[in-house]
Amino acid sequence: MSFLFSATLSLMLATDRTGLMIPTLFAALIHETGHLFSMWASDCAPKEIRLIPASVQIVEKYGTPLKKQWGIIICGPLANIAVSAAIFINFYLTGSDISLRFALLNLVMAAFNLLPVSGLDGGRLLELFISAKKDIYTAARTVNIITIVLAILLCVVGVTLVIRGNVNLSVFILALYLFMCAIIKR
Repeated sequence: MSFLFSATLSLMLATDRTGLMIPTLFAALIHETGHLFSMWASDCAPKEIRLIPASVQIVEKYGTPLKKQWGIIICGPLANIAVSAAIFINFYLTGSDISLRFALLNLVMAAFNLLPVSGLDGGRLLELFISAKKDIYTAARTVNIITIVLAILLCVVGVTLVIRGNVNLSVFILALYLFMCAIIKR
């Protein structure tokens, strides 16, 4: 665990005015547990688990078969979707707003992680798909280009919001995160 991970987490918890930080951390824990469960089920122990600012990186051992890689990657979002479905059932039975919010948060976590950008599961899936047809360098370059384009689009959205008087720092933070994911290699 890096110091910056702890510092970022502490800052996010200290400045959270929405009350969503702790449920978001639980959704992230569910997501990462999905990856780890898949690794355990496919007898593919992680080489390393890194806790870095705004991210958890589970490093697979070199030479993990392609089929197992697909399964490991997709099980993170699937865990969020499965938990979301179970909590939606609870919402329909109880009418609890807390259940609805946590179910939606898990769906957002799954959808976000399926974006085809560097550093996220969708980007890794896209890299695997492209590298099956082309080489790994073309795959990585393609995903990096998509990541940078999305980050630039987010910057344009952020600036547009500022011009209209609606400052939204989370758009700029997400753009910065995407730029960093494109620049920093796993």
